[in-house]
Amino acid sequence: PQVPTILQSYEFLAEIDFIRAKAHWAIQIKAIKPVFEDKQVLDWTTAIHPLLQLSLAKHGKKVVPLDIELNKEQRILIISGPNAGGKSVCLKTVGLLQYMLQCGMLIPVHERSHAGIFGGIFIDIGDEQSIEDDLSTYSSHLTNMKMMMKNCNERSIILIDEFGGGTEPQIGGAIAEAVL
Repeated sequence: PQVPTILQSYEFLAEIDFIRAKAHWAIQIKAIKPVFEDKQVLDWTTAIHPLLQLSLAKHGKKVVPLDIELNKEQRILIISGPNAGGKSVCLKTVGLLQYMLQCGMLIPVHERSHAGIFGGIFIDIGDEQSIEDDLSTYSSHLTNMKMMMKNCNERSIILIDEFGGGTEPQIGGAIAEAVL
């Protein structure tokens, strides 16, 4: 006869445990709730990739924080430079932190940071070559771009790493110029 009460208690405990886990994680990564705006905006000061922060801390190293701003006037962020990992880490940081926010989690940014909510988060980072689907790296990127273009709108954020990767550099550059 007590099954409904026990199940209700179980669900309550699961919810409390979930809230406690998010709070514990936020304390561990020194996360806060940025100021929210009702528009698609990223205005983050000293944003840090939390997993990278924890990994480097084990070796006595620190993450280089990011200051990043995207708004209605500045909608495109282009990151250029030599192959040293910073460009991809920046994109991964933006993607992860925005996703965390939209899942109701706090993020490691400075308290003067502002954030909005995006209707869709589309990400193409890394080499998605597929032997099973007979896709080259370049074909994989094109497949992802097609899906993004079909499903994105003005409320979306799109993060693309190594646009035109897997093809000849001159062609990749020409494709990027055509899209921009």
